[in-house]
Amino acid sequence: MDASALYSKKLVDKDQYRALLVGQYGSSYFPDKVNQEESLRELQRLSETAGVRSIFEIFLNHIHIHPSMFFSQGQLDKIKDALENHTLNILIVDAQLKPNQLRNLEEHFKIRVLGRIEIILDIFAMRAKTREAILQVELAQLSYILPRLKGLGGVLSRQGSVGTPGIGTRGPGETMLETDRRHVRKRIQKIRDDIEQVKRHRANTRQGRSIMTYALVGYTNAGKSSVLNALSSTSQKVFAEDKLFATLDSFSRKIYLGEVNYKPEYAIVTDTVGFIRNLPASLVVAFQSTLDEISFSDVIIEIHDASSGQLEAEMNVVQAELDRLNLGGKKRIVFFNKDDLIFESNKNNLRKKFPQAIWGNTLSKEGVADLRQEIFNRLTESVQRNHGQ
Repeated sequence: MDASALYSKKLVDKDQYRALLVGQYGSSYFPDKVNQEESLRELQRLSETAGVRSIFEIFLNHIHIHPSMFFSQGQLDKIKDALENHTLNILIVDAQLKPNQLRNLEEHFKIRVLGRIEIILDIFAMRAKTREAILQVELAQLSYILPRLKGLGGVLSRQGSVGTPGIGTRGPGETMLETDRRHVRKRIQKIRDDIEQVKRHRANTRQGRSIMTYALVGYTNAGKSSVLNALSSTSQKVFAEDKLFATLDSFSRKIYLGEVNYKPEYAIVTDTVGFIRNLPASLVVAFQSTLDEISFSDVIIEIHDASSGQLEAEMNVVQAELDRLNLGGKKRIVFFNKDDLIFESNKNNLRKKFPQAIWGNTLSKEGVADLRQEIFNRLTESVQRNHGQ
């Protein structure tokens, strides 16, 4: 049984995508209004990446989270009015909904209801191209679904009230759900075994390296793939697009840096999956084999979108994820990308906060030479240390 049996790669026919996005703030889970407004904007971009073409939004002051419905009765009425007035057929809530909340909301509104994580999983499924990425996405999907199978029973038994396939549309009964659990656990173990083989292959490849390695990390859509393309001289470019999670695959390129003692020097630079706020630990763990490239790198190249209105918040997310991976203290180079999209006064303020950072943009390749030079400097420092200089 593959993940597609439980989680469709296509949520809705694109012509039918008419979604209401609901953001909220004020509760102990989501106290800060400004951060939640930014989170809702990010959810809109995630939804557009997943294929939503028509989006309406509601932003609620949500102090008390209802245990079974998530929203209060007054908020449910407001949402229902918006759904009916705009003829919308999918509800996307900027939260990680519990299985019973998801089920109850679908029964109440008679339409497809998704949380933030379901949208991210859908994008993962769309973006995965290599065998490793496909395995990791399926592991993330099944790990997310397994503890929710019973709670999602009502949702699983419905084939999509508006023709919208999604998580588990086979309609199993309670006995079938128990059978599914056994199948899911077996499939998860099989995927983990397959990923372990990939990890061993990576480890064998790394053992044969006598070259410094650098891992590109950053918030999703910061421009990591574009930076790798700008650094690389090869005509085989890594896929890059101005959308969230444009790539989930790990790509490495051999980069020419210059000469040391008349000898040409190279480095391996590897792109990695982007980070994003409010991502459950289980989803991060599913991409462990890709994230291992960060662990085994000599230096991290941290890429940030200088034009983001939430730049420092995104930097904090990246640092928190690196800390979670026990890599928070690893050597790094910081590159602020897309600096052509910010005012010079803002750039000057940020330069004072981050004096060691390199600035540029991959569109004009401004700053790329400086980044290459810094990579070269780190390499020569390493060569000198190894020779006792």
